[in-house]
Amino acid sequence: MGKRIALLADGSNSDMYASFCAVKLARRMEAKLLSILLMPEKQGKTREQDSERWQSFSPSEFLYLISSLGNFEGVGVSYHLIDEKDEDNLVEFLVSNKVSCMIMGTQDHQDFEEKQKWLLGLVQKIYRNRHWYLGELTVFLAKSWSEKDFRKVLKQLSSDCGLYPVEMVSA
Repeated sequence: MGKRIALLADGSNSDMYASFCAVKLARRMEAKLLSILLMPEKQGKTREQDSERWQSFSPSEFLYLISSLGNFEGVGVSYHLIDEKDEDNLVEFLVSNKVSCMIMGTQDHQDFEEKQKWLLGLVQKIYRNRHWYLGELTVFLAKSWSEKDFRKVLKQLSSDCGLYPVEMVSA
């Protein structure tokens, strides 16, 4: 069984750059990418951030993005919807699929702190699972791109992609 990387997408804008990082890492590691969309409950939103999630783009648009990036980089991608409140189901999924690395995006310092704490708890649950035997799990939190980083990504896309030229325009 090959290496597997899990991209945890929660519908925030940080999913875009996290997906780019995940696909690039999967390509370098020659790993399969499991794209996991953490879906909120349809009703009973309790946090203000929940209302902002999956508003900038739809899950289908995100799946199209990750599919396009995966095809472009030659990375195998699978897609999975999991209820964000059902951590036990997520843990079982990650353990049964023998995921050795997880990536999630973060938008700002507060979001970084919250996701870091949540991912730490998730990793501890994985380690306690009786079926886990892979050892340490690598977890990445992709921070938002600065203007310099964004230009670097655009430049790389422009040089890699002759069919879809990207040009940087200065104002």
